[in-house]
Amino acid sequence: MALPTHIDPRKLALQGYLLEGEVKTDSLPRLASSVSAICSPLKAAVQFELDESRAKVAHGTADVTIDVICQRCLDTVQIDLHADFAVQVIWSEDHLHRVASNYEPWLVVDRMASLSELLEDEILLALPLVNYHKVGECTGDTFLNEVASEPDGTISDSPFSILEQLKQKR
Repeated sequence: MALPTHIDPRKLALQGYLLEGEVKTDSLPRLASSVSAICSPLKAAVQFELDESRAKVAHGTADVTIDVICQRCLDTVQIDLHADFAVQVIWSEDHLHRVASNYEPWLVVDRMASLSELLEDEILLALPLVNYHKVGECTGDTFLNEVASEPDGTISDSPFSILEQLKQKR
């Protein structure tokens, strides 16, 4: 089932509503520009409710599979992204101080808010800084082993071992 694009989070929180479904890949333009390809629709489950202090909150999960460029071999590598999130709905930036420490603020100025933008933000935050294939699956692994090993074939633990090698050549 497709998730609605625009929702009224305050009304959903008052009703204690659970939304489960998918967001189509064409509704994730920022994610699409950050990766090589989006391989599957974004699957999400979002629970809207009132917390102990009667604040309107939403929490849930988002999952998507993407293709990115491996930083060792420059081939594509497929990774699964998972994001857990908890947000508190606020009406203006003046309410930022009211957000509980266990929630991130979700600024909803109008009555309606974009659920797909919230989910896309959370997945973008889950992107790894650097992408690699698993060890043994990357064509760049041979280069990695050559760089990390000493001339006698042992692997050095010290980052200063290259300086010691230079000192010995004198």
